Amino acid sequence: ALPIYFIKNGVLKMSLKDKEKWDHKYETPEYITNKEPAKLLKIHSDMLNGKGSALDIASGEGRNAVFAAEKGYETLAVDISTNGLEKAHALADEKGVTIETCVVDLDNWEIKQNAFDLILCFNFLDRQIFPAIKNALKSGGLIFYETFTIDYLKYSSFKREWVLEHNELLHAFSELRILNYREVDTSYKAFASLIALKQNDP
Repeated sequence: ALPIYFIKNGVLKMSLKDKEKWDHKYETPEYITNKEPAKLLKIHSDMLNGKGSALDIASGEGRNAVFAAEKGYETLAVDISTNGLEKAHALADEKGVTIETCVVDLDNWEIKQNAFDLILCFNFLDRQIFPAIKNALKSGGLIFYETFTIDYLKYSSFKREWVLEHNELLHAFSELRILNYREVDTSYKAFASLIALKQNDP
């Protein structure tokens, strides 16, 4: 059984509806997001020095978590879907690396502070945990964050609260040192990408 990680008051308050939705999505043997890491990670892989620990939030089938492990990080992948995390383990085995996985309800999750040298978050948005994400980064730590923007509503049935406003991600992490930021709206894709560094304490 996969362990529970940083659940408030030791209680798992997972939304059964959400869990069933994502377990069903990931029950197919194929990797629906494929096995390659996100382009943002591949393009900027030279920033990943492999030192320390990494956290992949809403990791799904684990492609980005496994990539971080391949780069040398001790990697924790968290997601609501047991099926997704089982596939993440299988992908890690295939690539010859080890990752830790934990089933969490991200709506009721307490992330450990000052614990990670790298945090990854792709295609997931929960504004309530923005402060916790920043606090979870160690000094000198990096965050790679990419998810859909309001422009994606033209191409999908998403609700507005599920997507970022223009420049929202940039402002949300503005106290960090922004190394790379862009917003894309092309070919039925619309997303914001951010890479930021938590400055070393003076």
